[in-house]
Amino acid sequence: MNMRVKIVELPEMAELERQWLDLECRSHGGFFVSWAWIGVWLANLPHGWALRLIRAEKEGKVVGLGILVRGVPKKILNLPYCATEHLHETGVREIDMVIEHNDFLLDASCEDEARSAMIDCWLGGVDRVAELSVPGSSKAAWLSDAIEPSRHGMKRFDMTMKSHAMDLNEVRRVDGDPVVLLNSRTRSKIRRAMREYSKHGEFRVEQSSSVMESLEWLDSMRMLHQKRWVSKGEPGCFSNPKFGRFHRMMIARNHARGCVIVLRINVGNSTLGYLYGFSDSERFYLYQCGFDYELVECNSMPGLVCHVLAMRFLAINGMKFYDFMAGCSGYKTALSNVEETMTWTIFRSEAIRFRAIEKCRPIISKIRYHKTRVVSAWKKLVAKYGSPLADAAPLSQGI
Repeated sequence: MNMRVKIVELPEMAELERQWLDLECRSHGGFFVSWAWIGVWLANLPHGWALRLIRAEKEGKVVGLGILVRGVPKKILNLPYCATEHLHETGVREIDMVIEHNDFLLDASCEDEARSAMIDCWLGGVDRVAELSVPGSSKAAWLSDAIEPSRHGMKRFDMTMKSHAMDLNEVRRVDGDPVVLLNSRTRSKIRRAMREYSKHGEFRVEQSSSVMESLEWLDSMRMLHQKRWVSKGEPGCFSNPKFGRFHRMMIARNHARGCVIVLRINVGNSTLGYLYGFSDSERFYLYQCGFDYELVECNSMPGLVCHVLAMRFLAINGMKFYDFMAGCSGYKTALSNVEETMTWTIFRSEAIRFRAIEKCRPIISKIRYHKTRVVSAWKKLVAKYGSPLADAAPLSQGI
């Protein structure tokens, strides 16, 4: 029987959860398409977002699900020129949590068939000039030639970013010591730092055992994280209150299911750092961390030491990968032996306006630049001489 795909209104949350969990039992999807993530994401979305469900069925059984979010229209000079829709995010940075390994939730028996049919339906349903966005996909199938956006008058644009992980099977092979798998320079740094820290006592890795303990450790991690980033002149991710609310709910809902992992790394009687992330059957997805950079004065590399100790701990406990996720930070490449690719895909209507906007963009940039300079000069004049409109105000009031 042929695959049937429909885009419908989002059902009631209880019904959506039932459908999602039923399909999840038959899926190989990772954490970020599980209900553990999707349910918390939906619960934290502000009211007013237009949500749709894309659903694939085969032989009367649901084999594919995804949530499409109508985003904010793209504008130029404050005029909308392009509608947007996103898979599992809104496209608004202040609202979205970082999602990677994104995909539709798919039945393992027909993943490729269902995905292709769902993409085809999504692209075929576009009735206006629009961009359709798929953030953070790690599946090579999303790059497949089987996806033909040109059939629907669309073009495809991909932005790729390297993603890094440590294969914990390799760590077990070398008797649980990930340091020996690293290059000589990184090995030397870590061993020097560990010698310095070991003056405070023995290293110990603990995993939180309850929701309450996890939330307490999250708060401690937040303080260390913010202290570090604020000292570097950056706001830190916890400066956005939505971030803290999201992850407190994540812990409250999912700690008991084993989907959330919070680790504390101690040395002697002191805490060296905290690591927070998610897990599925194979991977630990490192999502955030906080370290004490003031415990020692020299060779202070708490991040490298904490990651190595966490790798050892998770390898002993049977995890297969320690996933640093996407990004080009030096520590990710230094501490990994697996390199993957994360892709951000946009399907865009083939419209003349996009070509026109690209040609006009340099002119618009100049207009904005000169506008900024004029406004700045005006503010300086007002600050120095006062507003020239102030004297005219009484006259206008008498008219």
